[in-house]
Amino acid sequence: MRTPRARPALSLSTHLRLVLLVGLLAPSKQAAGQSPPCPPLDTTAAWARTNRTWSNESGLHWSNDSLRRALLRLGERDQAPRAEFGARVADTLYVRQLMRLDSTLAAEMVLILDRFGLPTRSMVGPAGSDAAMLIIQHSWPLQERVLASAKAIPSDRVLVHQGKPQHFGTQFNAGPDGVFRFAAASDTAGLEARRSAAGMPPMRQYVCLLEEAGMRVDRASLPPAFRP
Repeated sequence: MRTPRARPALSLSTHLRLVLLVGLLAPSKQAAGQSPPCPPLDTTAAWARTNRTWSNESGLHWSNDSLRRALLRLGERDQAPRAEFGARVADTLYVRQLMRLDSTLAAEMVLILDRFGLPTRSMVGPAGSDAAMLIIQHSWPLQERVLASAKAIPSDRVLVHQGKPQHFGTQFNAGPDGVFRFAAASDTAGLEARRSAAGMPPMRQYVCLLEEAGMRVDRASLPPAFRP
């Protein structure tokens, strides 16, 4: 941290952008029997500055505040049952309930897309845009629909769904044992540089945050450079 005065902690909107990439926003708390909490995020790093710039709403004006409020409510509905996602991912009843919720929210998002198009930062602010992406990323048809209009958003989910290597290392596949395993990635040597340019934390920190949120990650599935 910078001295003599430290930078402020990452905003909720920034933290949301970090974790929505894997479809999870769980409370940042240590699970029972887990390793020590993750070290503090380096808010002076290039990735954090990029993320913070995008997420900063100070002085911003968006064109559709009512749509923004509707999207924020959708985002809250999307995230509320995911507080225990990492611990309950092997619970088939829980997963079915999430799938039904995702289907309901996706139907509401279709109406929004039909009427307004993709909710952008200028239309609904960073937080509203983030909330829209939470819903979109949990629906494969919506992902396909908006991908061409959201070129700046990492397309790892779409690539993995298509059986192709991801670019940013955001995606993990959950096994029947509830353990998450890293999905294949292209050019792992350049992975950290791509993540930084997209406003994402280093891979080791990212994995630690997932584990801190309750996900069990098979670290042996990570590229060798990112294993313990």
